[in-house]
Amino acid sequence: MKKKLIIAFFVFAAIGVGIFYVLTMGNVGADYNTVEAKIGEVAQFVEDTGRVGSKNIRRYYGAGASKIAELPLELGSTVKKGQLLVKYEDNLDLEIQKVEKQIEALEATYEDALSGADMESISSARIEISRIQSQLETATKEKERTEDLFSIGAVSQLEVDRAVNNVEAIQGSLRIAQNTYNQLAKGLSSNLRKRYEAEIDVLLLTLDILEKNQANYVIYSDVEGIVTELNTFEGDVPSPGVMIIEIQDPTEKVLLVDFMAEDAILIGPDMKAEIHDFDLDIDIEGLKVDRVYPKAFVTLSELGVRENRQTVEIGLPKAAAAFAYGLEMEAKVLIDTPREVLLVPEGAVFRENSKQYVKVLEDGELVEREIKTGVKVNGSVEVKDGLKEGELVLLNYQED
Repeated sequence: MKKKLIIAFFVFAAIGVGIFYVLTMGNVGADYNTVEAKIGEVAQFVEDTGRVGSKNIRRYYGAGASKIAELPLELGSTVKKGQLLVKYEDNLDLEIQKVEKQIEALEATYEDALSGADMESISSARIEISRIQSQLETATKEKERTEDLFSIGAVSQLEVDRAVNNVEAIQGSLRIAQNTYNQLAKGLSSNLRKRYEAEIDVLLLTLDILEKNQANYVIYSDVEGIVTELNTFEGDVPSPGVMIIEIQDPTEKVLLVDFMAEDAILIGPDMKAEIHDFDLDIDIEGLKVDRVYPKAFVTLSELGVRENRQTVEIGLPKAAAAFAYGLEMEAKVLIDTPREVLLVPEGAVFRENSKQYVKVLEDGELVEREIKTGVKVNGSVEVKDGLKEGELVLLNYQED
């Protein structure tokens, strides 16, 4: 990305640059040209090159532990939320089968000790309780997360109600499962029941740990979007911390501009922004800053100079959906409210003894007058004091 910074002032009003430079021929002979001091509307912008990205980006990283067994993706693939992205090789299926066999052996042991007891049904009921308790733990965490999001306005009351209802439904299922187990196990003595429950609970806990560990060997997409980076392949063993997949949501495209940190500090959310890129023939106005990233970073300019930069996110309209990710374009952020100023050509101002002057036409005579200047505007300069709108100032002398 090109690294540059332009602090510029632009004339907005129709009475600005276009009419400003129409030269008025002085009628005091043909020795010089004069120009009228005009009012123009200016505003201060910070400008830099941005790149098209998404507000909603997900990046997935390698773990370095196992070989990739499945990778049903390619660059540019469209993925759904919850879709399998990566499956690593693991031997946990064998470990799970081993624990399941131990549970069967436990059932057989107690069935021999207790003639008439249906240990298979008792074990199934106990396993069902364990499964529902795990579901309840997950649902409770999700309810708490949803309530936290609701408190900051990130989700609706409807989503909170759904999470609460889900917890209550699982709690109801748990009560039914516990009643079923109690009915089946009522023929067991108290000591025998405690010993059985302790032994099977150890196996169920081991089974739960293995199943949760198995989840670490698969990656599912938690967003709907397009694969914009794919840095791995089937059979690869990605190094820990290396990004292997990037997915971007195409419905929330934004322009990401890395401004110099000292200029980014002037930018805030909801400031007006616009895109004017001559090379791409793109002009979009009426945009605004969505957010300023809280963390700055250091990069090297094209000349190898270290620069502190900070990313600013500018929202794009729906019409920008066709813009390719990574496309670079010029963007401006308005950091000062437009205001009216008095403007004269920069060439009409000269300096003497650290002071600034213009020559003003008064009653057909050129009179030197001290002025105070402000910002420069595309070859013109703001006059803060010493000149009035409509007065004629010397621009240049005519050549014979």
